[in-house]
Amino acid sequence: MTEPEPVRARRFRWQPRQIAVLALVWLVLVGEVNLVTVVGGIALGVLVTVVFPLPPIGWPGRPRVWGTLRLLFHLVKDLAVASVRLAIFAFGRSIPTPGIVRIDLRSDVDLYQVNTAELVSVVPGTIVVDARRRSRTLYLHVFDLPDTDLRDQVVHDTLALESRVVHALGSRAEMDALDHPQDRDDPEFKEVT
Repeated sequence: MTEPEPVRARRFRWQPRQIAVLALVWLVLVGEVNLVTVVGGIALGVLVTVVFPLPPIGWPGRPRVWGTLRLLFHLVKDLAVASVRLAIFAFGRSIPTPGIVRIDLRSDVDLYQVNTAELVSVVPGTIVVDARRRSRTLYLHVFDLPDTDLRDQVVHDTLALESRVVHALGSRAEMDALDHPQDRDDPEFKEVT
């Protein structure tokens, strides 16, 4: 195992992507583009990355265009369906039966767990109330959970969302491990990951 870098060395590491994103956010907030705001945004980005350095994220995958498009398509569809369901509840007379559902995620990468939790919370009617990193467990509050069939559907939908996240951002080995969970115990798989 490699030794972690000293805090001082990490604090002054050049982070051009983060600086560019922060400068872009600054330009959007200011609302005008000129030399002063661009230079000010870059200076602010450098200052923020030095004062508040982000830890490196271990990510063995890469972005995949087809997987990302599929993820976005399903996200828009889920947003539309959930919004219609909530509108029906808002104008109807039925009373929702809220509940908590435990989801045991299958991937073992922080980035995928965070993205899955964020995308679940974006869809109206569900929100992540707890996320356990060590056990890779999400606890979702569901707006209407009248029976176990709907609970099973929430679990299935969340695991399908996790699969789409991994297919959008993961490596080939991670996608294969998610598609074929029995291979996780295989010694050759453990050598690949």
